[in-house]
Amino acid sequence: MLNNIYILAYQLKFMKKIIFTFLIFGSFINIASSQQFNFGAGAQLIFDGSIFGIQGKALYEIDDTWRGAGGFTLHLKSGVNWTIDADAQYKLLEVSDNFELAPFAGLSITNFAFDTELGINLGAFIDFVPDDSYHIYIEPKINIGGYESFAVAGGILF
Repeated sequence: MLNNIYILAYQLKFMKKIIFTFLIFGSFINIASSQQFNFGAGAQLIFDGSIFGIQGKALYEIDDTWRGAGGFTLHLKSGVNWTIDADAQYKLLEVSDNFELAPFAGLSITNFAFDTELGINLGAFIDFVPDDSYHIYIEPKINIGGYESFAVAGGILF
């Protein structure tokens, strides 16, 4: 029991460092550029094991072709389970002024049952912008090398 408390404390300390790093990195990007950030929330379903999670997501528009995306997903499974994603998106196809398809690749850090794994994300970011004030997204992806899985996320960004 005491050993599990030490492991949980270590995991929480590790999560704080990662979140702090993302916040500092985001602050420097925001100061260095006037490009647009979008923040929002959504949900994710990992299909092998039917693991559901809630997600916070951020998009950073680098230019007309590229954007960076970061996400934190808290998996609603027993214990402390989470994933941090950092992806680069290429705006491949713009169907109209309010619908885009962007393939992406990136890294993920996943923690299930005190086992942290590093993986590679490959997928597509499907972005629907009905109004300039918000985006609706769907994001199917596979994870290779870490927690090998197929997942679909969706949500809204402001």
